[in-house]
Amino acid sequence: MGTTNAEVSIPAWLNAEFVAEIISEEDDIKNFSIIDLDVKPAVPKGSNYMSTLYRIAVKSEDSKIENGVNKHFMILKTLPPGKVLQNLLFDLKGFQKELQMYEDTLPAMYRALKDSETSTNRRTLPLSARFFPNKMDNIIVLEDLQNLGYKMGNRVTGLDVEHCRMAVKALARFHAASVALYKVDPSSIDSYTEELYQDTDKSRVQTGIFLKQNINTVACEVEKWTGYEHLADSIRELIPTALDQLVNATKPKKDSLNVLNHGDCWVNNMMFHYCPKTGRIDDVKLIDFQLVRFSSPAADLQYFLCTSTNDDIRFAGRDHLLREYHAELTDTLKVLGLESGFTFQQLKDEFEQMEVFGLLIVFTYLSTMLAGANEIPDLNELQEEHMNGGADHHPMEKAISGRRYRHVAQTFLRHYDDKGLLARKKRDLVDVQQK
Repeated sequence: MGTTNAEVSIPAWLNAEFVAEIISEEDDIKNFSIIDLDVKPAVPKGSNYMSTLYRIAVKSEDSKIENGVNKHFMILKTLPPGKVLQNLLFDLKGFQKELQMYEDTLPAMYRALKDSETSTNRRTLPLSARFFPNKMDNIIVLEDLQNLGYKMGNRVTGLDVEHCRMAVKALARFHAASVALYKVDPSSIDSYTEELYQDTDKSRVQTGIFLKQNINTVACEVEKWTGYEHLADSIRELIPTALDQLVNATKPKKDSLNVLNHGDCWVNNMMFHYCPKTGRIDDVKLIDFQLVRFSSPAADLQYFLCTSTNDDIRFAGRDHLLREYHAELTDTLKVLGLESGFTFQQLKDEFEQMEVFGLLIVFTYLSTMLAGANEIPDLNELQEEHMNGGADHHPMEKAISGRRYRHVAQTFLRHYDDKGLLARKKRDLVDVQQK
């Protein structure tokens, strides 16, 4: 997920020598010189939180090409500022997972899809951005998709039905390719264990406090919303079992289809390309693989549909988008020579069982995703007291009181209340079904 700090300083090591080594290694170019280097922050405040991103534009002089000047455009990703966020990222093995995804897993998944082209008319494009190896720790360098015409959606208004349709189809191909990879080499997913929601003493302290603080802050805000006050205590009742619900939701499912989940599949972690002639979306790339896990595909779908759809299709478009996803998943598995046996009804059932997972995402992360310019939390302010419950206030409070979050959260409250998920007895039933 980039930094919320609008004034990002450029590190001294991010210089012409560093960039020249990357270009030389990747493109096997030896006799060239860099004549211009421009480095600047890659994302505006509030776009991402768990890393610092730089956009790099390079001009190099190379006598072997026609006009003598070559251009390179890259995105560099490194640790976020602040020890608390850095320690959290280390605990999650975020850079370790993402580096392995770019170095090993994504290329293997792409090869599986590419090899299937011979038996179909499909045009296979890479699932993500081109990766440039480098020798530094906690540094990931990628081709700048923006320079290739890819664009990000609007995180505040959300995506329309066509963008969502193309996004879930891209997610289906990603999931299907991971099934093919797992079938050939089950050990290939061993590194992608769940690190965020764990049934451990440490997780119960750290993650448990985070959940308690956020859910309680939401409940306090809901008490101020006319017509919703009566739901505040029901929201607080989520706190004792919240971590257990998330642990159960993200575990691999017995006797069902499990896939490599993106884990943070929302509008800011995908980029869309449009056909120059028609203006229609012709490709979607997924980015940011710090929270990858092996679990039910319904987890990614709940996360995406709870965080990234616009008001028109938030609930009305769910069945249609699930059908689009399932059709693409089934077709891709078939092309890969695999039979999933995973019916549309099974997908719907698992998605329904994952409603509590979606509910908890809405009450913990959605506020920051929807925050307006003056509501964006500065997570660089996070201190140990915030993580252990000792602080008087929390950076998330500003986002949770935001106007857009209030509007969207109220639609979810009506949805979950209609389903009975804000009643303990109904939640307990869903928990049993997940197990």
